[in-house]
Amino acid sequence: MNPQRRRNTQLVRWMEEQELGAAALARLLNSEIGAVTGKTGRLTEGTIRKWRSGEIRWPRTIQRVVLTRVSDRPAADLGFVHPSAPPEEDAVLRRTFIASSVGIAAAAPLLTPRPAIGTSDVRRLQQRVARVTALDDQHGGDQAMETAALDIAQRALALQQQSATERIRSRLYSVAADCFALASWSCIDARAPERAQQHLERAMTLAGLGRDSAAQFRIWGFMSMLSVQWGEHVHALAAAQAGRATGAARRDSLLASLAHARTAEAHARLGDHQAARRSTALAEAALVKAPDIARPDWISYYTRGELNGLTGFVLALAGSHQEAEAHFHQCVSALRPDQHRNRAFYSTRIALEQLAQGDAEEAVHTALAVVTMPTAGIGRTAHLLHQFTTTLNTTAPGSAAARMWADCPRTATA
Repeated sequence: MNPQRRRNTQLVRWMEEQELGAAALARLLNSEIGAVTGKTGRLTEGTIRKWRSGEIRWPRTIQRVVLTRVSDRPAADLGFVHPSAPPEEDAVLRRTFIASSVGIAAAAPLLTPRPAIGTSDVRRLQQRVARVTALDDQHGGDQAMETAALDIAQRALALQQQSATERIRSRLYSVAADCFALASWSCIDARAPERAQQHLERAMTLAGLGRDSAAQFRIWGFMSMLSVQWGEHVHALAAAQAGRATGAARRDSLLASLAHARTAEAHARLGDHQAARRSTALAEAALVKAPDIARPDWISYYTRGELNGLTGFVLALAGSHQEAEAHFHQCVSALRPDQHRNRAFYSTRIALEQLAQGDAEEAVHTALAVVTMPTAGIGRTAHLLHQFTTTLNTTAPGSAAARMWADCPRTATA
C-alpha cells in the first residue's frame, strides 16, 4: 500500500450524512457535469471509491467544480489535498476552467454553488410534521392545522428543485405525502369532505413518487373514513381492504390490525355483522403479534385502547349497545393525557350508547362532562354532540334529562 495514501474520512463522513453511496454520488456528479458542460460526465463508482480510499487525492478540475456545486463546500473541506500545488491553485484552476471550457455565460452559475439536500433537511421537516401531529392529538382538525400541514408539504416539494440523491428525493416526496394526508385528516375531522378528497388525491400521487407503502396505507385508511362521511360504505370497505394489501401492512402486524379494524367497521355499516366480528377478531390477533419497533409518529395513537374504540363502533352498529359502551369506556381509560380530541370524541360515544340503552339522565351527565373539554366544539365531536341533542329530543322529549341538557351552553347543543 502506498505509504502516502490516507483514507479521506471527511468525504466519507459527508457522504454518510447525505446517505450517498459511491454509485449514487457518481450519478449525481455526472448529471451536474452535464448541466455545466452539456455533456454527461463519466465518473464511475470505482472513481468515487478511489477518492474515499485516498488513492486519488485531488480530483480533476471539472470534478471538483461540480462537487462544490452539490456539496456547497470547497474540495479542501471534503478532505482533498493537492499533492504539490499551494491551496490557492484550486481557485486558479477553477477560474481557468470557467473561462476556457464553459465560457462567460456559465460563469455565474458555477460561482454560485447549489447545496445538496441531505438527511438533516428531511429530519427538520419530519420534526415539523411531528409537531403538527401532536397538535392534532390535543386539539383536533381545523383550518390552522390544515394550513400548517400544507405549508410543510410545499416546503418539501420546493426542496426537490435542489440537488439531492434519489433516496433523499423519495423521502421528500414521503414527507409531502404525509403532510397532504394530515391536511386531509384535518378536513375529515372538521367534516369538510370536498377539501379532504382533493388532499387525499395529491397525497396518494406523492406517496407513489416516494414509493412509500406506509404513507399509502395511511391514505387508504383516510379514504375509508372519508367514504363513510360520503355515505359510500362499499367504497369504505374497498379502501380498508386496499390498506390491508399494502406492503406496509404485510410487514407490520400493527398496521394490519388497524386495517382489519377499519374493515370490520365497513362490514358493520353494510350490515354484515358476521364479517365485521371476524375482522375484529383478526384485528385483535394481529395486535397481539405486533412487534415493539420504531414507527412513524402518526401511528402512535393506535393502541389496544384505540382498538377498543373501533370495536365499540362495530358493536354499536350491530345494536349491542351495552358491549359497545364497555369498549368505549376501556378506550377512554387507555388514552394518553394529551389526547384531548379522542377523549372528547369517545366520551360522546359513551353518552350516545347510554342514550341508546334508555338511560337519558346518565347520558346527559356524560355529555355535560364532554362540554367542559377543550375540544368539545371541534370537528367530529361537535357533530356527535349535535347528534346527541337530536336523539335526546326524539327519544326523551320533555324529560328532566332533556331540560337539563337544554340548559347547558348553546354552543354544544345548538
